[in-house]
Amino acid sequence: MLDQAVTPEDRIIIARLLDKIESVKKEHQAAVTEFYDPYQQIVISPLLSKARGICFLWAGGYEQAERRRLVLFPDYMDAREIDDQLGVVSVTGNLKFRTLSHRDYLGAVMSLGIKREKIGDIVVTPQGCQVIVDRAVADYIAHNLNKVHRVRVKVEEVTKEALKLPDENVKEVFATVPSLRLDAVAASGFGISRSKMADIIKAERVRVNWMVVSDCSYNIREGDMISIRGKGRMEVHKVRGETKKGRLSLMLRRYN
Repeated sequence: MLDQAVTPEDRIIIARLLDKIESVKKEHQAAVTEFYDPYQQIVISPLLSKARGICFLWAGGYEQAERRRLVLFPDYMDAREIDDQLGVVSVTGNLKFRTLSHRDYLGAVMSLGIKREKIGDIVVTPQGCQVIVDRAVADYIAHNLNKVHRVRVKVEEVTKEALKLPDENVKEVFATVPSLRLDAVAASGFGISRSKMADIIKAERVRVNWMVVSDCSYNIREGDMISIRGKGRMEVHKVRGETKKGRLSLMLRRYN
């Protein structure tokens, strides 16, 4: 977790999870949480080892899912019999004349009044997308979503077995930087000038390990994930040491 105090938003997430854990203990029944983004998963992880008598599973629809929910259940229950209550909605349309983005699909679903915490990953495909959601809202989305950014779409609920896993494009980038400051590392990895990257960071468009960082001098470490809204994400895979000129050599992995 980043070296930063717990925020008021973090406290709300923690309080909700503690309430859910107590409910499982009292009711002796399994329960599911809202979907958490990767940063929120980091925030709540320390609580899970302290919840005595409670077991848990992470569920996101597929192994590499970024947004996941917790399935909580008493430790005497069989994990194989626990329902993660996930649903999958398929959205397809004629995309020959318009390309729709992740943001377009998310905006369309949320315009129906669906809260973000009810929505997991959105897997974009050439034909449209598949949206992982809380099963309780899947049928509502299927019957009420008919347009995405003026494009007519067909929407139907499908099984998790029909989920098409995303193809992730990974590119290795070798770079040298004067220091491990956020602005220097991000500028090299994303191919942007350092001054422009500084503006992007100050505009709070950059996340480190899924948490917004607006300090250009923030110190990056090996293993950190840096993401920029609209430009993808990058892992600082390895700090390879100093060059003869005293710069730091990095191996980065860009995910688009």
